[in-house]
Amino acid sequence: MVIANGLRKWRHKLSYSQQELAAVAGVSPAMIVTIERYGYLPGPDVRAKLTLALGISEATLWPSLAEAVEVK
Repeated sequence: MVIANGLRKWRHKLSYSQQELAAVAGVSPAMIVTIERYGYLPGPDVRAKLTLALGISEATLWPSLAEAVEVK
């Protein structure tokens, strides 16, 4: 699923490289690239790892996902 996300913005805000964020979150660097470049929506486990590593909520990182849930 393709959905807008703020991963690149938050990663830059916290001065992480893609490789550094991947290491901190426990995901592959390719996953970070795929999410940022193609708008890929990872599963709940990866979303949780990324939001924990960045110290933000899932709704902050994927605002359009939060809006889609509210509409239903």
